[in-house]
Amino acid sequence: MDVREKRPSYAVLGIGEYWRFDETGTHHGTRLAGNRLVDDEYEPVPVEAMVNGNLQGYSEALKLKLYLRWTDGELSFYDPVTNTPIPSLESERARADASEAWAELEREGHLVAEARMRELEDRLRRGEG
Repeated sequence: MDVREKRPSYAVLGIGEYWRFDETGTHHGTRLAGNRLVDDEYEPVPVEAMVNGNLQGYSEALKLKLYLRWTDGELSFYDPVTNTPIPSLESERARADASEAWAELEREGHLVAEARMRELEDRLRRGEG
């Protein structure tokens, strides 16, 4: 069923805004599109092409009031005030994984440094310094 056929059902359900994401742009004719219910009719949400080729549309329906942005084939959310990305669960997991890996490298580095320090102290005690 095409989204145009679903619109009356969406309106009856009180869905004030809906978005479509299409990685290739072939299914919906664009990679990012939104519609907002205005006076019982759905109107397109303006979607702007950004300088870097990304697409961005502003969501009034979401309580956070945010930008939905299509960037390199992925959907992301941006704070309209700061224009910074809003972390997703996936990005936070990746950040936590990277932080954990860095901490592990630091622990290993400390162990190597401590072992080297003990070795040098032993050499000094034996008079090999």
